[in-house]
Amino acid sequence: METLVLQGGRVIDPASETDTTTDVTIRDGIISAVGPTDPALVDHPDTAVIDCTGLLVIPGLIDLHCHVMTGLGDFCVEPDEVGVDMGVPVLVDGGTSGVATFDISRRAIIDHPATRSRVLAFLDPNQLYLATKDFICHKLEIANDLRNLDFESLEASVDRNSDVVVGAKARACHVGDPEFSPFLDAAQRAMGDLPVMVHLGRFPFTPVITPKALLNQLRGGDIITHAFRGAGGMCGPDGKAVPEFRDAVDRGVVLDVGHSGTDFRFKEARRLVDQGYLPDTASTDLNVFNISGPVYSLAETLTKMLALDIDLRHVIAMATTNTARAIGRSHELGALAAGRAAEVSVMRLRTDGPFPVSDGVEVVQSPTALQPVGCVRAGTWIPTSPLSTFAGTGKTWGEVPDDIDW
Repeated sequence: METLVLQGGRVIDPASETDTTTDVTIRDGIISAVGPTDPALVDHPDTAVIDCTGLLVIPGLIDLHCHVMTGLGDFCVEPDEVGVDMGVPVLVDGGTSGVATFDISRRAIIDHPATRSRVLAFLDPNQLYLATKDFICHKLEIANDLRNLDFESLEASVDRNSDVVVGAKARACHVGDPEFSPFLDAAQRAMGDLPVMVHLGRFPFTPVITPKALLNQLRGGDIITHAFRGAGGMCGPDGKAVPEFRDAVDRGVVLDVGHSGTDFRFKEARRLVDQGYLPDTASTDLNVFNISGPVYSLAETLTKMLALDIDLRHVIAMATTNTARAIGRSHELGALAAGRAAEVSVMRLRTDGPFPVSDGVEVVQSPTALQPVGCVRAGTWIPTSPLSTFAGTGKTWGEVPDDIDW
């Protein structure tokens, strides 16, 4: 029996409201205990001990929105590069693939024996959709072509891949009526109780419904990614949240950061946070355009949440407990408890700042930063090498308009 002990860390588990210094013991890939470890077990020659003194031990990080179906187009990054190698055991691909290409993408990435990270996915409801640098499905106008929808095939794919498909990623294009998206509607009908993630913002070549219409069409449990982008329409000219946004939040629509290159702005985030609208989840939308900045990693994105003066435990929940709940996987992810599969992240809370972070336009000084140390994926400890950060690279960007998507 293989035993791993994460010893003496500050264990923060938002699901159980735990925040204490203790151990996490893992046997054969399963968490066997959260609490003090028997010294005899620690001293046993078959026990591997990771000294977590002064470190945070938290449920395995989950990136709710990234693009990791490498080989499908030219937009994606390697899953392990942004997963376990960055201290993130679980990734959710943000709708890189439509129905017709999902099975081959699954074989190539999700089920491939070389993929060490756990990869789940949102499925685009169209038959043909693939995320590419040049937005090819929008350039060819098949992203807004009703002939690209096959409801029976969509339902069959969701059923066939129910172990890895956690919902749909709908691009809310319209076909003449700017108040209604048949693509979002098809996704909602096919998903049932599963969430539909929607992209807040425009696409080149294909029209999308208005932000207010988008908000009105969302169900409780659906997810707005890029919810804190500039020019997103969540706030009116007076800077206050519009009624449609308030109503959507009241009925349980999930607010996701979905950072990307231009889809998170401190200015907009401060407006909404000051009105009590905190992000529910903090994802990256990592892709080839933004991995070298301004996004860098999930850890850097969480540091930006700390820069907004959001409580550490809520920030951790944004990438663990809340994310697991958003994708309907709270029974297996997002918590530290005996009997669960061992997906655990270990991070250092750095207090020797300030740490500059950038949304691509504005630089903010964060008093603290989260730095990955390693993660446990399926019971195996994987250390994290130093990651690129804005503080480390000092890279700056020019003024980028808020209505560009990349």
